[in-house]
Amino acid sequence: MRVAIVVKSLQIGGMERAAINLAETFANEGHESHLIYLKPKNRALSPNEKVSVHLFNIEGILKKSLIGAVLNTVAKLLNGLIRHSYFYFQGLLLTPIFKYKLKKLQQAHGEFDLIIIRGQGTFEMIWKYNVPNLVIQQVNILRKYKTPLNDFFRRTIFSKKNIVCNAQSVYNELKEDFQNSGVKYKTLTMIPSPINIELIQKRANEYKVNFDHKYIINIGRLAPVKNVSLLIDAYAYAKAHLNLEHKLVIVGDGDLRESLEAQCRELNVEKDVHFTGMLKNPYPWLKKADLFVFTSKNEGLPNVLLESLACQTNILATRGRGGTLDIMSNGLEKNLMNFDKKEIAQKIVNTLKEDTDQDFHKFLQLYTPKNVVNQYIKEFL
Repeated sequence: MRVAIVVKSLQIGGMERAAINLAETFANEGHESHLIYLKPKNRALSPNEKVSVHLFNIEGILKKSLIGAVLNTVAKLLNGLIRHSYFYFQGLLLTPIFKYKLKKLQQAHGEFDLIIIRGQGTFEMIWKYNVPNLVIQQVNILRKYKTPLNDFFRRTIFSKKNIVCNAQSVYNELKEDFQNSGVKYKTLTMIPSPINIELIQKRANEYKVNFDHKYIINIGRLAPVKNVSLLIDAYAYAKAHLNLEHKLVIVGDGDLRESLEAQCRELNVEKDVHFTGMLKNPYPWLKKADLFVFTSKNEGLPNVLLESLACQTNILATRGRGGTLDIMSNGLEKNLMNFDKKEIAQKIVNTLKEDTDQDFHKFLQLYTPKNVVNQYIKEFL
């Protein structure tokens, strides 16, 4: 089978890592796998040598032509009149360029049996593209367009498409949302994202972490949805009232970094909270941690929880919307928390005192590469 995975960019992020992981999964299972990315800016990630990588810089091509640049400017002006409409007009312009680039690629390598476009942000750029072997992998709860045209935009993007959710919770929410918005999808199914346990464990040993203190860890974008400020509040409470001795390591970067660092100073824990910034390979830090604490408000299927389990690091998570609850099952329900700093603080302290000798592998069975590839083949071929 020849498969193409399409993703918006190859910057450091969970969605990008998951797209690479999916492309590698097909390749490792013996299929011809191609990874297409649409934005060249700040590329930091690459798949293994089994995956062919292609840049379709469709925005760059559009802006290089005079008429394309003018039309793109018009799309931006229309966005000022019709809120959140830029993607709609941009997609009309970018889809023909994408189709042309894809046609040239298939002339060189052969027709694709399956084309998987990962993430709503990716598909918005080329929403008009639709062929029978196209699958949209919707990896999070639906983006809400804060405009009376919200339902129209939903129907524009998703109607008559094959849609795959990577978590049952996301599937349930999408099905209800689509019904309310009048989206007449072609198919809607649930296939989880794969996790390459062996590769993660190998990368977890690539370097030694030079950090002498015991610590708990959080990894992700420093954005409002990740809710790291709540974790810092809970950590400071545990330090002040529950005699927590562990440090807190925060891996990632984003717009909130300065405010989060200021929060640490205000709570007098700046010496106990260590910001590493963005790391291409965070797994050695994850492996050495005594606990991963996840406080995100909503997620699709949070790969970082699966990666923590692959590193045999125990996890705590808040009851956010989306796929977090799918992972926190099969015995992990006891590690769920409400969005309450005192409860989170107490749970951290109690969990660190527990014996964590458990079978981490059993929590990952649903996400094995072979299982995921076989589900795609069964569903779409």
